[in-house]
Amino acid sequence: MDYVLEILGWWGMSIIKFLITPTTMVVVGKGLIETIVISTTGAWIGIFVFSFFGNKLFAYLSKRARRRGVKVFTSSRRRIVRVKQRYGIYGLVAVCALISVPISSLLAAKYFHHLKWRIPALMGGFAIWSVLLTLIGWLARGGF
Repeated sequence: MDYVLEILGWWGMSIIKFLITPTTMVVVGKGLIETIVISTTGAWIGIFVFSFFGNKLFAYLSKRARRRGVKVFTSSRRRIVRVKQRYGIYGLVAVCALISVPISSLLAAKYFHHLKWRIPALMGGFAIWSVLLTLIGWLARGGF
C-alpha cells in the first residue's frame, strides 16, 4: 500500500512539475527503469486529463464568445499565432517538459485540436524527455 501511495505521489509530481521529477527520483534512489516508467506514465495521465478538460473548456469559451460577438485580435494573440505557425506541434513537443504537462496539454488542445495525433506526439515527447532527464540525473549522481 505504501508503494502505491508513493507512485501516486510521483505521478502527481510528474503532472505538476515534470522537469524535476526524474532527477528527484534518481536522487532518492529509484532505479533507472522505474524512474523512466513512473515519470512517463505520470505525464501521460496528465496529458489525457488536461487534454480532455482543455477541449471541453475551450469549446465552452468559444461558444460563449460567439454569443457576445466581440472578437479582439491583440498583439499578444498575433505573436501566439506567429509562433504556432513557425514551430507548430513539433516546437511544442520539443519544449513540453520545460513548460509542464498542464500547459503543454492545454496549448495542444487550444491550437492543435485539429490534429488527431497531438496526444501521441505529446506522449512521445514526454517519454523522450523522461529518458533524457533520468540519464542526466544518473550521470550527475555518478551512475553507470
